[in-house]
Amino acid sequence: MLATVLASVAVAIAGPAAAPATLPGDFEAAAAYWGAAPAHCSTESVSAGRLPHRVLGEATIPDPAVSGPCVMKISRGMTHRMRCLVVVHEYGHWLGRHHSSDRKDPMFPVVSPRMVVPQCERP
Repeated sequence: MLATVLASVAVAIAGPAAAPATLPGDFEAAAAYWGAAPAHCSTESVSAGRLPHRVLGEATIPDPAVSGPCVMKISRGMTHRMRCLVVVHEYGHWLGRHHSSDRKDPMFPVVSPRMVVPQCERP
């Protein structure tokens, strides 16, 4: 079922073609890390663009009582690992997860070098 959801995901890339990693790859890493698809998203979209100073990503989700579009914005200009960690974090919000106080947890509110997400490491 997760593969079906991933196949239907609409991913829009509004960034430079020479980015270190593709957003679709990061999105797939996030889905693999969490092992779940967001239940309240009628559609999912991810785009890269400019965000306010020091904001690396943001995710919007519909009211939990209804299904609707989920949108994620990721800041441009990050390394592959950092962008992947941000996508995993924002995807966690789509799943209803809240911030963690553990610096190793991808739900820690600030990207930390200690975060452990094997799917974001290059082989």
